[in-house]
Amino acid sequence: MKIKLTMIILLIISIMVSLWLAKELVQTKQNYNRVKQSFADSGKELIQFRTRNGKLASQLDVLQFRNAEINKIFPEIIAEIKNLKIKNRLATQFSETIIQNQIEISTELQDTIIEDSIKVQVFDYKDEFYKIKGQIESDSINLQITSSDSIIQVVYKGSRNRPWLWILSKRKLEQVIYSKNPNSEIQYSRVIEIVK
Repeated sequence: MKIKLTMIILLIISIMVSLWLAKELVQTKQNYNRVKQSFADSGKELIQFRTRNGKLASQLDVLQFRNAEINKIFPEIIAEIKNLKIKNRLATQFSETIIQNQIEISTELQDTIIEDSIKVQVFDYKDEFYKIKGQIESDSINLQITSSDSIIQVVYKGSRNRPWLWILSKRKLEQVIYSKNPNSEIQYSRVIEIVK
């Protein structure tokens, strides 16, 4: 009887350990696939498209890493988070976007006399996104440029990882970035969701 009881207890323990190991194996495989997919997504180019109002927007998949993985792979991100006086364990998402503004402006020069004898030419240009003031003296130019831009970023559940599995496949996170300045072009963007 004692041997039977011992065998039953050992069997139950071995089943519990086997179930725990199976769960750990599945979780490790999911983590591996998540990191592998994030690495693949990090090398993708931005997808450019036009919004309904005709403005240019960009789309890219959201990367998913744990804090420890970010520490090893992207230490510069941890440095940025610490620079903002945020503990990296409390961060849930990191976003970085690089935008380049380029515009050609034509405006008229106006002759002006300052201080009764110095002749200068001045110009002034202003629109919704740029404000440029300047003056040209005989051998020098003084220029003041102010540029403003609004960046809209939306992270959402996009296409499915395995579309052929339809509703059984999880949707991956994607982001859309939109600059309100029509002269801005989004050069680079990265969003990392920090998973716990």
